[in-house]
Amino acid sequence: LANLRYDNGYASYLDVLDAQRNSFQAELGLVSAKLDQLNAVVGLYKALGGGWETPAKS
Repeated sequence: LANLRYDNGYASYLDVLDAQRNSFQAELGLVSAKLDQLNAVVGLYKALGGGWETPAKS
């Protein structure tokens, strides 16, 4: 939307950069939330007695 406004002369390029920055911050927040979720799943698995077994040597 910001690019379209810029292309039509209704916004400055600074507005485009600001919109991109906001988009990247939102994406980073999503990635951070997914990381927290995966860490919580691993913590739960370990708390319930789960673990990783090393393969037996033959």
